[in-house]
Amino acid sequence: MRVAFFSAIFSISLLLACKKQNEYQASGILTGPDMAYCACCGGIILTIDSQQGNYRVDSLPFMSRQQLYNLNFPRKIEFDFTIDRSCGGIEYLKMSRYIMKL
Repeated sequence: MRVAFFSAIFSISLLLACKKQNEYQASGILTGPDMAYCACCGGIILTIDSQQGNYRVDSLPFMSRQQLYNLNFPRKIEFDFTIDRSCGGIEYLKMSRYIMKL
């Protein structure tokens, strides 16, 4: 009886701990390639909904650079990110996970 009780408690705690994470840090729009010729230019221009700034993305997880540049722009996106580097007022983001919206 005691083993069954602890097994049930353990199973319930595992089920409650394994919830799907659907919230993303930010959302925005990938507007297209940055075709300017400057030392800090390049990548895909990203506009973040809740922030003012100059953002770029060089790559996305599980997508080649060619696939990224060949997307139909503009594309809505929700994502988790860290700032990879800054150059000349442009911040390059590294996305850990994302979902494209239609």
